[in-house]
Amino acid sequence: MKVFLAGSGLEKVWIKDNFTDFYRLQTFYHMADKEIPYLNQYKSFLLDSGAFSFFGGERVDWNSYVDKYIEFINANNVKHFFELDIYAIIGVKKTEQIRQRIEQGTGRQPLPVFHKRLGIEYYKNLCKEYKYIAISASGQYESKWTREQPNQLKQMVTFARAAGCNVHGLGYTKLNMLPKIPFTSVDSTSWLSGNRFGGIYVFNGSGFDKHNKPAGKKVKTWKTAEHNFYEWVKYQRYAEQRF
Repeated sequence: MKVFLAGSGLEKVWIKDNFTDFYRLQTFYHMADKEIPYLNQYKSFLLDSGAFSFFGGERVDWNSYVDKYIEFINANNVKHFFELDIYAIIGVKKTEQIRQRIEQGTGRQPLPVFHKRLGIEYYKNLCKEYKYIAISASGQYESKWTREQPNQLKQMVTFARAAGCNVHGLGYTKLNMLPKIPFTSVDSTSWLSGNRFGGIYVFNGSGFDKHNKPAGKKVKTWKTAEHNFYEWVKYQRYAEQRF
């Protein structure tokens, strides 16, 4: 299983070291210019549209946004990218139309994102039509079911894999469940969570020991971020070999 490290603001951690031997997910919306030259140097790269950033109600010219998304994918030869996951904003049909437009504009299939509201037959059809799909699995809002009903999630992923379809768990890094659910890949921003408050992760051979910042002590959050990043790279390599 591939565990992609997602999130923004700490690109300089690995750019400083010219280190690209890891799995990376970043959004088009939050892409830093300095990261663009590295996209095809990563061990593997997934591009998210960043459409979730607009769920607060901001008005968007989706035609223009899709044009820019397609242009970016083509200009940077991005091989794996998600559709615009905006079912909740513009509805299923219009989201499908945008997906088709992206396919036509790039000559590649995006990863469609499944939500439970779409229904199990919709899911089965995605598994037939696409080689790589995603299940929204962050555990927030309508994705909560993926944490609350792990057996159903496992059954769905198992079905897809048996049909020859790869599945990405979008936002799913419940570490104790990763050995049990046959995702092809997942992504996480958990590696960033310790940086804000100075906590550190230590890879222990199969998971992490988390150490909080001692009370009253100051830490260099830059060094904390750097440490946590490389500990999560160790976990990536473990997961790739074991799951």
